[in-house]
Amino acid sequence: MQETEPSKGHCGSARAPGLTSVVVPACAPHTGPSERTKALAKKVAEVKAQHLTGCELMLKGVGVLTGLPFLGLCNFITVPANTNVAIFRFGKLDRMITTPGLHWVAPFYDAVSKFGGTQSRKIDNLHVIDSAGNPIIVSALLEYAIVDPAALHIATDDSLLVLFNMTEQVVRQECTRLPLLGEPGHDIRSQIKELGERMVVELQADASVFGVQVQRVTVVEARYAPEIAAQMLLKQQAGAMVAAREQIMEGAVNIVRDAIREFPTLSEAGKERLVSNLLVTLTSHQQATPTLSLTENKPKPRHDRELLQFHASSRALDGM
Repeated sequence: MQETEPSKGHCGSARAPGLTSVVVPACAPHTGPSERTKALAKKVAEVKAQHLTGCELMLKGVGVLTGLPFLGLCNFITVPANTNVAIFRFGKLDRMITTPGLHWVAPFYDAVSKFGGTQSRKIDNLHVIDSAGNPIIVSALLEYAIVDPAALHIATDDSLLVLFNMTEQVVRQECTRLPLLGEPGHDIRSQIKELGERMVVELQADASVFGVQVQRVTVVEARYAPEIAAQMLLKQQAGAMVAAREQIMEGAVNIVRDAIREFPTLSEAGKERLVSNLLVTLTSHQQATPTLSLTENKPKPRHDRELLQFHASSRALDGM
């Protein structure tokens, strides 16, 4: 597998309120091969269908005759394993060489050689806005193979930059349809496989025109942009804390319910104290420290009328 240098790109940018720098995708929805791609595919087919004219065939024959005495010196090309070579003559496709080894070619030719094995390209640090409106950074790995070097030579300048740009567009488009983190099965991190399958289908519709087979597209990294990473971390921590508290409270209620069932003869006041003590102990952040009262607590008046009667009786006793 061959690997090329990572590429970086942006479709468009805009500044959102409260954020320092947010990149907003400006890519149009991908709806299959465009009209330009269809026209390019037609042009490639026309060039492949062209044949050498009589004059061009004569020149080729002259080249063969003049090259015969020097067969051991020139016009030999070596085709490595897993490599395809397209032979162009006078701007037209003459033949394809796919068999590894040493081949002799008549003069007046241009050879376009392309590796036919799997190659990879990392599309790095793409700034995208997810469906929740959060700026995220996405990186994807593209795996492809050049199966038709003639089509690549006719449709482009022998460069795969157009394929990499299309990959960036498709990755941006697919990542804007889902939130980075959301309900299980409905966010980017849980839909990596499905995202890759959709991106391969959309890319292949255009890449086939350039003689490229898209084998796999994988989102290898998806994270929040630095400007909101700290805030989103706090949000995740708060959500996790609330969920943990709910689980602790539910467990504590079940424990208290079972404890009350174990003491059927307990009075209502005793049940209240038991429930209060158990809930405080089970839901507290810190370890509970039990305390025992060594003095008997006298009942205290709880109503204003009882409080007045208590003070009146106390003064009467003091006057005797």
